[in-house]
Amino acid sequence: MSKATADIAFLTCLPGEQLALIGAHEIEEMHRYRGFALSFLPIKPCVSRLMVALGVECENRVASLRCTAESMYLAEDFMANSEIRADHLAELRRQHFFVVDDDMAWLTLVQVLAAAYNSWQFHELILNTCSTPELRALLNQFVQQKRNACGILEDLQDTLR
Repeated sequence: MSKATADIAFLTCLPGEQLALIGAHEIEEMHRYRGFALSFLPIKPCVSRLMVALGVECENRVASLRCTAESMYLAEDFMANSEIRADHLAELRRQHFFVVDDDMAWLTLVQVLAAAYNSWQFHELILNTCSTPELRALLNQFVQQKRNACGILEDLQDTLR
């Protein structure tokens, strides 16, 4: 899908749909970070703690989205549409592995960083197509948080080389 097509698709989303998309994305990302936290635990506990912290940030963003949805009287739509599918969570759990050496740690961090960049781009795309002031303010914060997370992960990747 081209960027123009994606922008048009997001432009047609109502605020409740945008909230649900962002919420589902954050919940999925939270579970991904939790999985990576477990993966790094045996050999890189400090990286594991970072993954836990990034997962907690996702939880905080979901809570912020929930509050924003309530203030916009869209909480019911948000709650109904932001839950991640159970089969998708099962798939995430099946992909679990433990990092066993430094090479695997670096390669896994490449995967973490790629997912973080994708998340940053997703939030920027939603921000660029959002016309709801309450949601725009929140998305500006999210984009900044995603940018910061990518910077931290890049620095970590440099130390693992």
